[in-house]
Amino acid sequence: MAFEPAAVAGLQDGVAQIYADAEVQLLARVAKAIEKGIDTPQWVSVQLGEMARLSKEARGFLLSLDPLVAQQIEATLLAAHATGVAAADSDIPGPPSSAPAPVISQEAVAALAAEATAAVVSTHSQILRSTVDSYRQVVADVAGRVVTGVGTRREATQAALDQFAARGISSFRDKAGRNWRIDTYAEMAVRTAALRALKQGHTDRLLERGYDLVVISSHPRPAPQCKRFEGRIVSLTGRTPNGKVEATSPLTGTPVTETVVASMREAESAGLHHPNCKHTHTLWVPGAPRPKVEPYDEQGYADEQQLRRMERQVREAKRQQAAAITPDAKKAATAKVRARQAAIRDHVDRTGVTRRPNRERLRDGDASNANTLTTLTRNPNPPGLPAKPPVTQAQAKLTRRKRELEQLDDKELADLAEKAVNDLDMDLLDRIEAEDQHRSKLAAKRAERWARYERKYDELMADGWDHESAVEKAYGISVKAQRSQAAISMLRGQGYEGKSFNDLARHAFKDNAYTHWLSAEEATNGYMLSKAGQAAGVDPRSLWFGNATTAEKYASEELRAYWDQHSRPTLDEFKADLLDPQEADRIRSARGDFLR
Repeated sequence: MAFEPAAVAGLQDGVAQIYADAEVQLLARVAKAIEKGIDTPQWVSVQLGEMARLSKEARGFLLSLDPLVAQQIEATLLAAHATGVAAADSDIPGPPSSAPAPVISQEAVAALAAEATAAVVSTHSQILRSTVDSYRQVVADVAGRVVTGVGTRREATQAALDQFAARGISSFRDKAGRNWRIDTYAEMAVRTAALRALKQGHTDRLLERGYDLVVISSHPRPAPQCKRFEGRIVSLTGRTPNGKVEATSPLTGTPVTETVVASMREAESAGLHHPNCKHTHTLWVPGAPRPKVEPYDEQGYADEQQLRRMERQVREAKRQQAAAITPDAKKAATAKVRARQAAIRDHVDRTGVTRRPNRERLRDGDASNANTLTTLTRNPNPPGLPAKPPVTQAQAKLTRRKRELEQLDDKELADLAEKAVNDLDMDLLDRIEAEDQHRSKLAAKRAERWARYERKYDELMADGWDHESAVEKAYGISVKAQRSQAAISMLRGQGYEGKSFNDLARHAFKDNAYTHWLSAEEATNGYMLSKAGQAAGVDPRSLWFGNATTAEKYASEELRAYWDQHSRPTLDEFKADLLDPQEADRIRSARGDFLR
């Protein structure tokens, strides 16, 4: 009997459920915070204070999960290890052993549990960052939508929250750039650790009973890195060297010769037993029938991977369905779920892969099941130390530290806060909180000033002012600055690079002139140079740059006629078209004809 990965299926669900509940708890906290003051003009300033409060609450909440996660992971791996030991006892010929698992095996499981716990808990800082960053993004999106007049604030807030809920909170970003949801990553990490504990128990029991050689199982759709080990003999310890091995069959009494292809360490280094690997191994009994190696189905493997992608798409659609609040949104989300499930049914019918409906279901989180938050408190000073240093020294030290915090940008301050959480440095957390509040007050003042500007702008527009003039009067931003900024945004959006408007305009003008040259070449059938231009070896493209007198001297009559009809834009004219069309018209009017 092989140790079967299916034997530990579901053991990881306890840890995954902790994080599913935690995600709902955090989403609920964000929704509750963001609704405060939503119908008042001071909503933005209220939210700045709520962000600081939520960040501190979330830190305490995530700290409270640590012991729960550690306890659940340890119980999961112990159960998996015991299952592996029982599977090995069934593998070994003769009566089952009543001996307990070796001490070294139990120590290995404890180390594995500590490793898995560290891997899962280490994501808490990213969970905190994802929650707070998403909160900030919701506020920014809502403020932007309302300023531009797209819907009411409550409608915009609900739309942004729907996107946040559908996207979920991420806890890990892998090397491929994929963001893992917090319950999905915890499930994967614990499932992988459970399989390792299962294998550890199986392996240690075999070694305890004096067995070293095992046969790797086979299935029709293996990952490419596992295929070469299917049905082959592997040494658990590496003590049996690779190559031919001889033994006497306990079944027939005849000699048997087989080949050891690798040690288990070598096989796993080559990719065997990767996360979600289905391969198992059984004890090699000389002369016993070997497991049949299934023909490799490369297309079948690709079809299974496609099914995994389609399952993720169904879960994504169901998250959108859960976040929908209006009848139209619910109808559209439901239609998307049904369409993607229909696509899976079609894929299964065409390819023959096995559908697993449980992989299409969402894990429902329950905020009421999530653990209550831990209150962050400063640890007391150890006995024997003075209660506080002299006042003058303390003030000087606090002033210096305050200045250090003031010099950090928001991202650096957030990174320092995460480090303080990991180090449980409550003093530093309090100082960061104070700096957060200071910045929040400044931001609130800016928000109030911006609200006054908005009211003034609305009044001017109601009185019939044009947009640019109203912005200049209300916000103090000149029309020239507005147009310059708009032009910069447009040019950068088109892919041009440069530090200033002039840099961007020069790069864009080169492309514009090249387009005009192509049109002129077609219109003139290539006759673009005068005799003087031909004699001087002038490149026709250069005629769109430099002064008009030189261009006119070297241009053919056909090209000058083209310029009279279609214009020969200069850099100044090109920039004026972007910033002040009336000025561009004046430039064109002042220019004489090219044909005279």
